[in-house]
Amino acid sequence: MKVKNGEVIDEFSTFVNPEKHIPERVTEVTNITDDMVKTSETIKEIFPKILEFLGDEKETIIVAHNANFDVGFLKQNAKNLGYEFNYTYLDTLSLAKDLFPDYKKYKLGKIAENLGIKVEVAHRALDDVDTTVKVFKVMLDMLKKKGAILIEDIDRLAASEEAKKEEYKKLKTYHAIILAKNYIGLRNLYKLVSLSHLHYFYRKPRILKSLYKKYSEGLILRKCMRSR
Repeated sequence: MKVKNGEVIDEFSTFVNPEKHIPERVTEVTNITDDMVKTSETIKEIFPKILEFLGDEKETIIVAHNANFDVGFLKQNAKNLGYEFNYTYLDTLSLAKDLFPDYKKYKLGKIAENLGIKVEVAHRALDDVDTTVKVFKVMLDMLKKKGAILIEDIDRLAASEEAKKEEYKKLKTYHAIILAKNYIGLRNLYKLVSLSHLHYFYRKPRILKSLYKKYSEGLILRKCMRSR
């Protein structure tokens, strides 16, 4: 759905022929079968239509729940097909964690339910988008009350001071090998290990990038790999 000034001004929805069998688990969740997509266009044919619908990347902001997942597919397909894809995007999942820190669950349907928004059908494109639009409208009103005017204001104003202290828990983690090359580095390494256990422990000790920069003298960051 394309939204301008709070109103839906356009919609785009289509099946995509994946050119392979849809796993049974996906069919269970979405109710989409092989027969429903067998006559549809492929992503190669549909992707230009998606870009046309999105419009100018300098004017359009993509909003999605768990946006990294959806935008990741769009970026990968753009790369595979030779298109540029540099749209700014907002994640209502991350925003919800900032704006509704007391919620226990952050699935789109649960957030909508907590806000009194009726969800018609889950896991189908336009129905989920419609729910996202309604949830995001509530979020925008909250952000405006906090003083947000530009998109750049959102990260600064969305979370309360208390929530900001817990933001490190939401960050992706990476396994790092850090070497000390002298006594200053050894002292800084001990400092980082202590802080990661005492102040930034969430399921595992974490060293914030900002902390590493602060205490990086005498240290060598040898390797950094995504944690599993």
